[in-house]
Amino acid sequence: MANTLQTTLNYVAQFIYGQAISSQTGNEPAISIASMIRNSFLGAPMTWAFNRAEDSSQSTTVGNQDYTYNIATFGFLEKVSLTDAGGKIWEIKDIYNSLPLSKTGSIAAQQQRPSAVAVIAFTPGTSFKIRFMGAPDAIYTINLTYQTAPVQFAALSDGWAPIPDSYSDIYNNLFLGEAFAVVDDARAQLYRQRGVAAFLAKAEGLTDTQKNIFAQQWLAASKEQASAMLKSQQAVQARGI
Repeated sequence: MANTLQTTLNYVAQFIYGQAISSQTGNEPAISIASMIRNSFLGAPMTWAFNRAEDSSQSTTVGNQDYTYNIATFGFLEKVSLTDAGGKIWEIKDIYNSLPLSKTGSIAAQQQRPSAVAVIAFTPGTSFKIRFMGAPDAIYTINLTYQTAPVQFAALSDGWAPIPDSYSDIYNNLFLGEAFAVVDDARAQLYRQRGVAAFLAKAEGLTDTQKNIFAQQWLAASKEQASAMLKSQQAVQARGI
């Protein structure tokens, strides 16, 4: 049976001596704490295989820069490639989720194989629009790889998916750290550190920058402390411990 928010609360209760952190309206503050953890875990720039999705449902039309997708689960673009009529695949290296791209000319002399792509408009839970740099000069299949948006917790019975149960040491420790903070317990930072350490141990597919962003957010400390924690984890991995 998959872990739920209630599972985490059952674990946390043993440490905070049964003090209720889900007794307010809407099971607060437990609901918001859990949502905050999942947001930071799955939000940009974190990329995970278990949160990845693909779409190749659209093709370019000659001279048209903009394409709209009605994908409710979209979070942010990770990779984009184009497949031409001969089956050759061209990866677009420059991808922008926040920065815009301007309109360019669509006459034949200005058309090209697109060299960049941006999310130009986004309605969370409904749709998003992408814009290519350069109006396409031919018909290409658009291949999107994207991370799905984190779903907000609404009830204690909600699961932690798509985060695997094997990552429970991360979210349980982070949740416990915030629970300690709610009840003004000095152990809050200790369990945040344990949660971050568990994250660094499992985030082998992430870049150092992504790991540092996560560590800095949860440790609420200096960049130097987060970097030191990351270097320590790298040293352990290098020794094969």
